Amino acid sequence: MRFSRKAIVPLVAVVAIAGIALFGTRSTVTTGITPAVAQSPQFAPGTTMDKIAREGVLRVGTRFDHPGLSARNLRGEQEGYEIDLVRYIAGKLGVPADRIEWTEANSASREQLLQQDKVDVVVATLSINDKRRQVISFGGPYLDINNDLVTVKGNPKNITDPQTPNGVTVCSTLGGAVSASLRKNFPQTNLIEFDVSSKCIDALKNGSVDALATQGPIGAGYVSKDQKDIELINKPFAVESWGVGIAKGDVAFCEFLNSAITDYYSDGSAEEAWADSLGRYTKQQPVMPELQPCT
Repeated sequence: MRFSRKAIVPLVAVVAIAGIALFGTRSTVTTGITPAVAQSPQFAPGTTMDKIAREGVLRVGTRFDHPGLSARNLRGEQEGYEIDLVRYIAGKLGVPADRIEWTEANSASREQLLQQDKVDVVVATLSINDKRRQVISFGGPYLDINNDLVTVKGNPKNITDPQTPNGVTVCSTLGGAVSASLRKNFPQTNLIEFDVSSKCIDALKNGSVDALATQGPIGAGYVSKDQKDIELINKPFAVESWGVGIAKGDVAFCEFLNSAITDYYSDGSAEEAWADSLGRYTKQQPVMPELQPCT
């Protein structure tokens, strides 16, 4: 299935203001969009879509600690831009929000959750790259983004990139695309890794590290929650694309997801979801990326 190219504008988080592993946990989301739920949708027998529609449950691996994107709030509910996308996809499969099963997926576990058939999809700031394509497939992408740095308020060390000035210590997530990008493009980086970004934020605030290297929208979400103490330096590097992770070689499911993502943007749902999440912290609007071929 081929789609026409739309303008690609990586979502650099130019923002002025800006863990418990649970399997099969359900929660009713009360924020964000309320997509329509298809009634008795029909899919080709034997496809992943048919299985999900018949069982009436969508199993999702996602983040629990990325404000504005995919986070678990104090009421135990999932919320954020990625969560709204999941709910939209679920609706097209005939699955209501309260029948979505959420599993925490950190940077190191996302591919394994799919390989071990513990989830149907991973929507968790998962960058599309050749290494991951060796073990899983992708629908999308649904967002193009840039990497950036978060520092303490005022950027007192005048950090301009992950290895400038000399001696700065940078934190990122173990097994994530940002860490891989740092090793490739900034080999002199003094890198410390944790399993989740929130631990990097804690280390930044207590002075154990000098910066968090992360993807722009993730950094913007953290800054939005803690504007007095941290800031995004707005010096982006390394364009990446986030996709919906699925089992390796599931072409039919990929084509379904690409169609759903196209509808998500064309019917205004993406804009509405953005306005209720990261759009609170930036005037920038999401732009549909060029969808990649299903293989």
